[in-house]
Amino acid sequence: MRKQTKLVAVLSTAALLALGASMSSFAATGWQEENGTWVYYDKSGDKETEKWEKSGDNWFYLNDDGEMATDLVVEFKDNFYYVDENGAMVTNKWVSVENEDYDGEDEPANYWYYFGSNGKAYTGSSEKASFKTINGKKYTFDEDGKMQYGWLDENGKRNTADDAWKTADYYCGDENDGSQSIGWKFLAVTDEDYDVDTVAPNFSSGNVFDDEDQTRWFYFKSNGKKVSNEDGEGINGKKYSFDVYGRMNAEWVTKKDATPGTATTSEWRYFNSIEDGARVTKGWFKVVPDKLLDTDDYNDDSDAWFYADGKGSIIANKIKEINGKRYAFDEKGRMKDGFRLIKLGASSTEIAEIRGLDGKIDDDTSKTLVDTKDDFYANINDWLKAGYKLYNFGSGDDGSMKTGKQTLSIDGESFTFSLAKSGASRGAGKNEIDKDKVYMGGMLLKAEKDDKYAVVKVVTVDGKDYYSIMDSETFIRDYTKEDTAKDNESAAYVIDADKADGAKFKLINTAGSIQTTKSAAKDGEDNYFQVKSENIERIYTKK
Repeated sequence: MRKQTKLVAVLSTAALLALGASMSSFAATGWQEENGTWVYYDKSGDKETEKWEKSGDNWFYLNDDGEMATDLVVEFKDNFYYVDENGAMVTNKWVSVENEDYDGEDEPANYWYYFGSNGKAYTGSSEKASFKTINGKKYTFDEDGKMQYGWLDENGKRNTADDAWKTADYYCGDENDGSQSIGWKFLAVTDEDYDVDTVAPNFSSGNVFDDEDQTRWFYFKSNGKKVSNEDGEGINGKKYSFDVYGRMNAEWVTKKDATPGTATTSEWRYFNSIEDGARVTKGWFKVVPDKLLDTDDYNDDSDAWFYADGKGSIIANKIKEINGKRYAFDEKGRMKDGFRLIKLGASSTEIAEIRGLDGKIDDDTSKTLVDTKDDFYANINDWLKAGYKLYNFGSGDDGSMKTGKQTLSIDGESFTFSLAKSGASRGAGKNEIDKDKVYMGGMLLKAEKDDKYAVVKVVTVDGKDYYSIMDSETFIRDYTKEDTAKDNESAAYVIDADKADGAKFKLINTAGSIQTTKSAAKDGEDNYFQVKSENIERIYTKK
């Protein structure tokens, strides 16, 4: 929160003149200027004291001497208000007020107050933390309206001890911020026990810091409370480990109940190191797996990329989002790269099975593409119908899921693929008609340059559409019947309903665009197509 050192409602010259004119218009009652200040007389001619009076759009306070107060926090009927240098009550504003008792120790030089729409200062309770939302952020105040800051206990009161961070529930910035911390916060703390090995929940771990002055990551929930003594706290779909004081755990940790001979993927944990205060509780590491995790790779001295989550557990059988990118991990926790046919499990991130594009169960020999586009055309629909989706996870050490338009090579020929950018199918090849383009398992279908046009067959199975592409001659031969030729036609054809069996046929050009209304679209074989509502209606050849 950025605040100015002093917030003052300054009246314009015109406004002051109007106020003066209004006040001086009264004779025996109302506002009168006396001895350089303003006073107010009631109908009995008595000077009012300790009372609010209004002039124009502003309220003004008469003190116990009957004089209009200025630049002052006013306590009135157990509430606190602030009048600016012109005496006007401040509303909906932050105000910084000098701390007259400031001695430089554990107190600010100025206290911040916030005055609401009714002019009353926001105040807190002595029994529990009470946060007020101001401009989208949350703040807490003491009984006198002073904004609290720093480490706060469960009652919202400041704790100024060096080890306050250990027992505090909230953190609310410094004396000029004060907003409640939500989410991750990188904070400097003093740990006098830095050289004593600590035991984190469910883990044995030595402290990785060699100085009592540390900067550590903390996490605060949506209610502002610090997370502590948690092993596997879920945060934005990821998990982290925190010690009893709320510090995020770091470096290697060993799960106590990982029994030799029975270890599973989830029992092997790894935390990256922290250097220069960077948060790396979870992270990548490329190693030969432990013998109890993957005996074959261990014996072959074959390394792979693994990823440990915030608890240190190795991710397996999942599509996992990491630093804004997504990666695929097999049942042994190995990151996969290249084209993958993946069948998801119960959710959009669980992998039930992962294969290479040639259909083989995933191993090092299944990372190559199919040999030709005809292989792709012939097989992709079978995999789609079996519940698989096509993904691309880069190459080698990259492995990140690709989305959007991708140019891919099959047998030396480049093809455009479109992979979903968001939603439950993020990264999966589109199998749909999108903006007058047809995508089959992610591949954009287009006519060959020499053909000019191609036919796309659309078949619906169990409520889902599947697509295939063919040349004109194959389409005419397999899915049409002869029609009566017109005078200028040598032959004519229409869709044979029995052969089509409910299928629809669309005409696409060399850019992949579906032809919506074409009375005479001529292909490279001199066939003319008539299209209505995006579907082929009739084909003919001219004399």
